[in-house]
Amino acid sequence: MLIATTPQGRKQWIVERLGKGADSPSSLMAVLAAPEDRTALLRIIGPCKWELQWIGTCEEAIEVFHRTSPAIVICDSRLADGDWRQLWDILARGPKPPMFIVTSRLADDALWAEVLNVGGYDLLLKPFRAEEVIRVVHAAATQWQPDCNAVSAAGSVR
Repeated sequence: MLIATTPQGRKQWIVERLGKGADSPSSLMAVLAAPEDRTALLRIIGPCKWELQWIGTCEEAIEVFHRTSPAIVICDSRLADGDWRQLWDILARGPKPPMFIVTSRLADDALWAEVLNVGGYDLLLKPFRAEEVIRVVHAAATQWQPDCNAVSAAGSVR
């Protein structure tokens, strides 16, 4: 498998893998409460034409996840009705757990370690930087295995 190393190459790979031309298009769920975070993420990934679902609460995310089984979930560390850990505990039990990326405004090593230790994929800092979002989503997409439980970057079985 060829993995692109430049930001533009990664974005093109994502377009081909998760975009309209993919053999089996996957989707991305963004569980973000703040409109400015949605706007920033849309500005970065919008041109990719992914199957993108915008969700604002844990409850709605669980319901939509069970209907659509997205490949990647990007989730705020805190939401109005819960937090990332509560949502991940439910999504991780499903037959096809997503690559789970937590977002936070703080560069918190403890949070990053916790995300990895429980089987999540990575931590993205806000405000979102285009190159970082593309790098993390590209890496998550290359590791997502829809037909079996995936092994996370930290090596734990999900």
